[in-house]
Amino acid sequence: MKRILSILLILVMLISLTACGNNNAPASSETPSASNAPSEQSSEESKNNKKPVIGVAIFDYSNNYVTYIRNSLMAVAGDKAEIQMVDAQNDQAKQVEQIDILLSKGVDVLCVNAVDPKAASTIIAKAKAADVPIIFFNRCPSAEDMHSYDKCWYVGTTPEDSGRMQAEMAIEAFSNDPSFDKNGDGVLQYVILKGTLGHPDAEARTQAVQDTFAAVEGFEAELLDVQPGDFKTQTAKDITDVWMGKFGDQIEMILANNDAMLLGAIEAARAEGYFSGDSSKVMGAIGINALPEILPAIKDGTIIGSVLSDAYTEGLCIFTMAYNVATGEDVYKGIDIKPDEMKAIRVPYIPISVYNVHIAEEMYEKALN
Repeated sequence: MKRILSILLILVMLISLTACGNNNAPASSETPSASNAPSEQSSEESKNNKKPVIGVAIFDYSNNYVTYIRNSLMAVAGDKAEIQMVDAQNDQAKQVEQIDILLSKGVDVLCVNAVDPKAASTIIAKAKAADVPIIFFNRCPSAEDMHSYDKCWYVGTTPEDSGRMQAEMAIEAFSNDPSFDKNGDGVLQYVILKGTLGHPDAEARTQAVQDTFAAVEGFEAELLDVQPGDFKTQTAKDITDVWMGKFGDQIEMILANNDAMLLGAIEAARAEGYFSGDSSKVMGAIGINALPEILPAIKDGTIIGSVLSDAYTEGLCIFTMAYNVATGEDVYKGIDIKPDEMKAIRVPYIPISVYNVHIAEEMYEKALN
């Protein structure tokens, strides 16, 4: 019996050794590289397919024109990138804090519509320290600030051009329609609704209007008053209310640095009988931006016109440049407009009247879709 038990014990031990040998065989045939390959490949694919993160700092969501720029930017971006957008509510200190947060989140590129262009040096220093490219738009920093960082660019317009075009439209209208010369003196009496005091675009547009009038031989104009309306409709309405009481029918034309202010001016003047179809109450009006809200007034002849700022093309350029630098491409890849000496892409303005209002309508159709 003992012998039988011994034999059985030996057989069990042999079976166990064989089983252990079979279990170890597959493990020894699998190399570390083979077992790790799928996870490494997955990690690399994930890295290559990762969407760039673009931080966008807006000076004020309530601004009409900038709203169309940011809508265009988002429309162009689609699902190609993650957009993190913030509203500074016209508060520069708040915007700097928001930019700090965006940088701490590790955005690949910053797009900044500065509350105050003079704060650009502070913003650039932060982006430079984090080695994050930055694209300013709509409000241009100084040339010195732009050249202080090699990864800094700008998308916007040439504000002097809009003021010049606005003045040219006024000259043409006044010269061709005698009804605007209400006192018959051959001199255009006008007022200007200026944007924010010290704002580069406001200063440039306002000065360009006056310079253009002065440069045209044989044309005479008299500036009755210029007041800062801060680019806002209600502020401009309040200013025009005062003008109506002070100048009344002396005003032959209102020129506004943007359409938002022109809308306020029209509302105030309409209460006094202007812009209401009364042929005895004539007053010219020209804005800048050619916003959708002003286009009906251009189409029906209520106002002379406006100067189109192409919000869609600006949004397209901003995103294209941001996406390029975030993905390691040349910043100007796909941009048809040549940069100037400030590394700026300047989108051209277009004068809009009743004869070509469709151009503005088509642009906004793209911007809103």
